[in-house]
Amino acid sequence: MDANRKIPWQRIAVEGAVIIASILLAFSIDAWWGNRQQHNAEQVVLENLLEDLRDKQVLLNEMNRYSQAIVESIETLLRVGTGIQEKPGNEMIDQLIGDTWWESNEAIWESAPMNLLVTGGNLSLISNQRLVQELATLQVAIDRVRNLYLKDQNFHQEIMTPFIMSHTNMIQINAAMRHRPGFPDAPGFPSINVGASSSFDHGNLLSTLEFQNLLAAKMERQLDILATGHSGVEKHLSVVISMLENELDN
Repeated sequence: MDANRKIPWQRIAVEGAVIIASILLAFSIDAWWGNRQQHNAEQVVLENLLEDLRDKQVLLNEMNRYSQAIVESIETLLRVGTGIQEKPGNEMIDQLIGDTWWESNEAIWESAPMNLLVTGGNLSLISNQRLVQELATLQVAIDRVRNLYLKDQNFHQEIMTPFIMSHTNMIQINAAMRHRPGFPDAPGFPSINVGASSSFDHGNLLSTLEFQNLLAAKMERQLDILATGHSGVEKHLSVVISMLENELDN
């Protein structure tokens, strides 16, 4: 090697700087692409969650009407049974008793997007930690509603139905259940058309202490759903929906 040959330090420095810049640019592009993919994944999660929670908001309004209609039917039956209100016709009594025979179904509060977030370990996709906290609070409120619904289900299956089977003409009650409580346009149970007599007078049942206690217990469960369960979900649901809408707008 020629000892006297001049080393091109300036060119080496420039080439080194270009190589380093290229590496840094590649890292930056890779990081940008990773962030972009995570952002897109977050957007999909938030959009699916928002759609589901909006559906839950509609469901909540419907279930408020449903539970309130059951409570009103129970109140009417109790007023008639205690002599406060005049006894209506047999068909109306059958319909009111039929209203009390409807149950709550906790499965309707199942949420696939919420389950994927919590149990699927996808909460890390959500960058807004306050939103994560509000989602956790909402999940607790929904779990409380599901527990109250489950109590009503168990009461229906273990106590209400056996009593109705033993003390009423179930075919006659079924025929009077023309719509879902609170929804006159929604069909009730399919009628059992076997030419059953509608002459069974359930009015005598209303004055018995056993049936009145049964109605009071049923009403207590529905009032818990309305006052404790639905109100908690309604409060946190509106907060989370508003936050999701803001996140997606931004």
